[in-house]
Amino acid sequence: MTDLYDWERLQRLVLSPGNCTHCGACVGLAPTLLTLAETNRGPLPQLQRSPTPADEVDLALAWAVCSGRGVPYPDLFRWLHGKLPEDWLLGPHRQVFTGYASDPTIRRRGASGGVISRVLIHLLESGQVEGAVVLQQGYERPEVATPVIARNRAEVLAAAQSVYAVTPTLTLLPAMADFDGRLAFVGLPEQVAVLRMLQVAGHPAAQKVVFVAGPYTGTNMYFGAVRAFLRSQGVADQVPITSLQWRAGEWPGYLQVTVADGRVFRAKKFYYNYLIPFYISRNCQITPDFTNELTDLSVGDAWSPQLESAGGGHSVVVARTALAAQVLSTLQGQDELTLTAVPVPQALAMHGHMLDFKKRGTYIRLDWQQRRGRPIPHFGYHPAAIAPSRRWVERVISGSFAVGRWPLARWLIARLPLSLVGPAFNSLRQTWKGLSKPTKRQGLGETPFVVAEPSDRWAELTPAPLPLPPPPSLPD
Repeated sequence: MTDLYDWERLQRLVLSPGNCTHCGACVGLAPTLLTLAETNRGPLPQLQRSPTPADEVDLALAWAVCSGRGVPYPDLFRWLHGKLPEDWLLGPHRQVFTGYASDPTIRRRGASGGVISRVLIHLLESGQVEGAVVLQQGYERPEVATPVIARNRAEVLAAAQSVYAVTPTLTLLPAMADFDGRLAFVGLPEQVAVLRMLQVAGHPAAQKVVFVAGPYTGTNMYFGAVRAFLRSQGVADQVPITSLQWRAGEWPGYLQVTVADGRVFRAKKFYYNYLIPFYISRNCQITPDFTNELTDLSVGDAWSPQLESAGGGHSVVVARTALAAQVLSTLQGQDELTLTAVPVPQALAMHGHMLDFKKRGTYIRLDWQQRRGRPIPHFGYHPAAIAPSRRWVERVISGSFAVGRWPLARWLIARLPLSLVGPAFNSLRQTWKGLSKPTKRQGLGETPFVVAEPSDRWAELTPAPLPLPPPPSLPD
């Protein structure tokens, strides 16, 4: 085995077939060996020097936890909860609510209801953690988000709101390892999955994380989307961005970009979604986890006519562990969170289309990829069957993404005015949702899933004779 063996496997089985999830863990684990390079397929790791025998351990761990190979979900569920989930659409859960932060300032700063921000502030101010890993837009450069460790209320609020551009968070692993204290962690599903695998493997940075939260995550975009939006407003690529907010203003918010000459450009959330078919990231098309199932606490927008008409920002809130249930109970008792229990079917109905995109669409797309002879990630479970009608719907969805990647299509969309393309896309979106809804939702809630036996992947993470570490937890 050469020193390049694990790197060659990453290249052949993850990077070349387009399976990288851009989590940043490989760079975080081997920061002197690997760096991230921005490409037309998003940020990808590359060698910055020749490997040496001293790099072998880091590369082996990077290979073991790589989410581009897939995620052993059933094994991780058993480790975290001692059992498999009863509902494979929502994942493990103890309580489900809709709600928001009672403090109007925190609520307005969040993407929907400010729940994750309020929980992080509570954990910091109560001394249960000393830091929280979050993404902060504009921390280093206005147009990009950066993973940072927030230490107080102000720093948490500075990192509030969603980021819809691919951002590798786990490049922060060295700073997490050096951090003096316990950590909370906020990440996307594939980032959380890698963090959990690192915890299983006993990695010191991951073991400092005692509470994990994360947003529901449907689609994400490569950064070229923002520049395409600005070009459609007549802004040249050479004009610097001075401020970028993905969910500014009243919920559901709008994209707001300020450029160096003082001009401010805005697009309603459901208008700038027109960029998704042209700049959708690969990672969000090849993972079945929409609701961030490996967290302690996951939060998404509470899409329902009643809550949307009420305004103000509302979240669907899933407490997956006793840790999360305890924190939510405390904050509700202190009137810091306003929460209303809802039945699981009601919570699932708020995101039916995206659940279908992930739980069935992912496996259709990966089946096509495998039929073309390309390696695919594996997740330890899969739908027992998918109706032919749903496969035909996926041809339309994936076909639109394929056309959107054409240089000519991107050139054209960057030159159409938002006043035309935004409303047109929103109207087309609503029409498509109405037409495809019967097929996309038919049988979704009753979909049976086949669970694999404990995988060889699990053995890579827990080599004998090391005892399996327990999941980290908050102090009593």
